[in-house]
Amino acid sequence: MKRLSLVLVALALLLAGCKVDTTVTIEVKDDGSGTVTVAAHLDAAAVHAVEIQGKKIADSVRLDDLKNAGWKIEPWTTADDGSATLTLSKAFTSPDQVAGILGEVSGTNGPLRDVTASRDRGLLATNYSVKGAVDLGAIATGVTTDPGLVFSLSNAQVDVNAIDASLLQQLKDALSVTVVVNTPGGTTTVTGVPGQRVAVDASSSVRDTRRIVLILGAIVLLVLAVVVWFGGRQSRYRQRARGPIPRFDPHGRRG
Repeated sequence: MKRLSLVLVALALLLAGCKVDTTVTIEVKDDGSGTVTVAAHLDAAAVHAVEIQGKKIADSVRLDDLKNAGWKIEPWTTADDGSATLTLSKAFTSPDQVAGILGEVSGTNGPLRDVTASRDRGLLATNYSVKGAVDLGAIATGVTTDPGLVFSLSNAQVDVNAIDASLLQQLKDALSVTVVVNTPGGTTTVTGVPGQRVAVDASSSVRDTRRIVLILGAIVLLVLAVVVWFGGRQSRYRQRARGPIPRFDPHGRRG
């Protein structure tokens, strides 16, 4: 499957000085389901580079593989300044699916590393967590790992390592990545730093008010039951204590 990261690499490398700002939003709902949304914003220079051969940006950037994988791809939107934004999203039913979904867009060479999500429902609260990293220091173009591309470049007498190093530098200058995590307990935003690994650690805890009320109600009922039981026992004891004391009759007959 072609990764979105490879598409972003291609866009970012078209012209030096272009900017591709990517925002990845992970939204986790109360029940653990949610949506991963990726928004890639290309500045006017990047859009011009993509359309330099006369093709519109929508025709130049093909994402059929992601669409076939269940991603919802919105039409490109353009702004008055010539920039354009691509938005795509994919829903999940469990936090365990988040890692695989992000792997579909980031791949092994992309900036998102080891991102996982979890939901742990405890006795009194539900804990949500999204952890991982935005690593703009470990991103790669993927040129040297593509045997077909390496073969073609080598046959054309192109120095693969040199062109990979040049493209990688342009990629690092062009690409920015921000991760936004929305959970029922709050929002965490992490912005990648060029050449560095920045941790993503979004954790929140939401108290289960309904369960707390039920537990408190059960405790109150238990306490009342204990009070009633002891109260009834003490009442019976007092009644026996107030009863007449049997008299001893010395003249009574024996059986």
